[in-house]
Amino acid sequence: MLKQRIITALILLPLVLGLILKVQLNYFAGVIAAVVYLLALEWGKLAGFKHHYQNTIYALVVAVIVLTTWYLADQLVMWPSPSWPFALVWDYPMIVLALGLLVIVCSLVVVLGYSWLPKWWSNQTVLLLFGIFLLPAFFVSFISIRSVSYLADFYRGGYFLILMFCLVWAADTGAFIAGKLLGKHKLAPIVSPNKTWEGAIGGFVFSFAIAWIGVYLIGFDVENAVVYSAIAVLLAIFSVLGDLFESAMKRVANIKDSGNLLPGHGGLLDRLDSTIVVAPLFFLTFSYFGWFR
Repeated sequence: MLKQRIITALILLPLVLGLILKVQLNYFAGVIAAVVYLLALEWGKLAGFKHHYQNTIYALVVAVIVLTTWYLADQLVMWPSPSWPFALVWDYPMIVLALGLLVIVCSLVVVLGYSWLPKWWSNQTVLLLFGIFLLPAFFVSFISIRSVSYLADFYRGGYFLILMFCLVWAADTGAFIAGKLLGKHKLAPIVSPNKTWEGAIGGFVFSFAIAWIGVYLIGFDVENAVVYSAIAVLLAIFSVLGDLFESAMKRVANIKDSGNLLPGHGGLLDRLDSTIVVAPLFFLTFSYFGWFR
């Protein structure tokens, strides 16, 4: 298993970096739209669909929402809205982001109330609606981050995407290491028995450190260090919550992995569960506080 994970990671890493840093924005958006379609297939499976045709129809619905947003919105370099963050104008991408943010808050409530809100997890309609709102928001977030300073500096938006991935990976890796070394108190014993509070705190610290390394390497201005530090920790917290949300879905569906697309890693949703939740928050906070400039 470990050997498979390493081989898959070594193959994927240059492909992902090439996609982020080398591919033109239109083609990049096309690839991310295809990724969202695959994520929707796995989401339908976790939500309780038993037949392949049901997953396919669900994924097509999500894809239609994504493509419709792309078609009706302004040019990709203007996403989510030419007025944001100076004024809130409800363009199509901004509406998708807002709905995704609402679902993220609802997901937080569900995860925290897993033991006393069991009906949420037996309601297939609720879980399917979560995916319909959250996955398009993931798409819009990715395009919006990649389009940062796109005309002035082709690579800058890609650097921020890499920083976002590193924050998520740091939270996961730090939690794994700290949990192995120090973990004693269970974080969510019903949803994910292996996670501990000590591990989560270790992940927050590691993610915090990566956030400040990112400031130095990318070279963006942070006027208020306290606010930036708080946002870095907040993103790490939601990274953990995204992982717990998918873990809860898998536990109810009695499924170990969301898929088998990535040998040793499971499905795409297993790898991107945290990123799906973090991406909208990353874009909205970084753009609002002016850190993309």
